[in-house]
Amino acid sequence: MNRPSIDAGDMQWGWACPLCETDASVTRDPDSGTFRWECDDEDCEAVGFGFPSRRTARLALQEYRERYQNIYR
Repeated sequence: MNRPSIDAGDMQWGWACPLCETDASVTRDPDSGTFRWECDDEDCEAVGFGFPSRRTARLALQEYRERYQNIYR
């Protein structure tokens, strides 16, 4: 398999939204069959979609979170 050696952490639970620190859920999109992460706060519009697996969706959320936190450093 061609998986990167990046640690995806606990795959059972989601991670915090980079914008508002609320939990972000990872779910399968029934229309496309791909995975997406979405902030659980109704007022936040952060979302990522089109990932081939739950693992890649979580890794993308982690990467986005790290990039967002480094903007103001």
